[in-house]
Amino acid sequence: MDKTAALTIATLLCVGACQPEATSDAPGGEREIPGDELAGTPAVTPTEYTTSMQFLPLEGTASRGITLEFANTATSDGLNHSYLGWELSRAGWRSILEAEFQDPPTRAPWRLFPAEALRLTVNADGDPDVLILSVGSASYTLDLGDHLDGWEDRAGTRHELREATLTRRGERVAGVAVQHRFAIPGPDQPARFGPYERVILRSEDGAIIVFFHTRSPDTFGNDFAWMYADGLTRRWTALETRTVEVANSSQLRRNVPIRSWFRIPEPDIRCELTAAERMFNELSVETGPKPYHALYWVRGWIEFAGERVTVEGLLERGET
Repeated sequence: MDKTAALTIATLLCVGACQPEATSDAPGGEREIPGDELAGTPAVTPTEYTTSMQFLPLEGTASRGITLEFANTATSDGLNHSYLGWELSRAGWRSILEAEFQDPPTRAPWRLFPAEALRLTVNADGDPDVLILSVGSASYTLDLGDHLDGWEDRAGTRHELREATLTRRGERVAGVAVQHRFAIPGPDQPARFGPYERVILRSEDGAIIVFFHTRSPDTFGNDFAWMYADGLTRRWTALETRTVEVANSSQLRRNVPIRSWFRIPEPDIRCELTAAERMFNELSVETGPKPYHALYWVRGWIEFAGERVTVEGLLERGET
């Protein structure tokens, strides 16, 4: 990183306010149910406990990023799991995890469970430290390392950012993992169909930038922006965003954003992103626009104090 860029980033990280918030073990203020309360429990409201995770390498590699979606839906009859994962490689997006299975009722329905295609190790709190995905004869190992930041917002959503290492075919790739964990009582459709945008970027001068935006903060959590550069982190709770350009999708029967603009009001950081590789997972409906879950590789720029640098990374979008 050159001296000008380093000075710019250091100045950026020293400006603005960041208020840490209290954390709790369960998202959405949910309490653990003791084992002896589970037997004979009356019918409960079905609740989806979702853990969404993005991994972005610090440098360009054959594996450009991974997106994982873990959904546990708790009912009075048990726990239904839907685990999905995708990798973006030089050849484009491809599925690396697809598991549907069930378990008996549990007092910790937000935690991740092992599956035939997924092994994991957890810490003392039951949170994952290592995820191992089996894809045919190959495997992916995502080792979640030191915490860079973590908090629970006013909606009860837990956000965590950690150093991480991805190992595949003997290649070890250092990067950053972003995790969002939340609960939705009585969901009409899977949580991955939005509405929200999750973005993780790396800049040409070595910074990592994260954006999270939703039109339904009571469900998905509060907007934020976050940056890591030169060993320093900074977080902002105000974020502006708008769609700059759309394209029509006959598959989804609707327009979809292909160029987006973000702004952190204080200290006036601006960013514009254009979609490159993209993949849509649709929710089938007979008529009208289809709800969708989109994965993008994006490129663009971020600007602060008159200096503009190139960025690229992952954008995940859900839309009802």
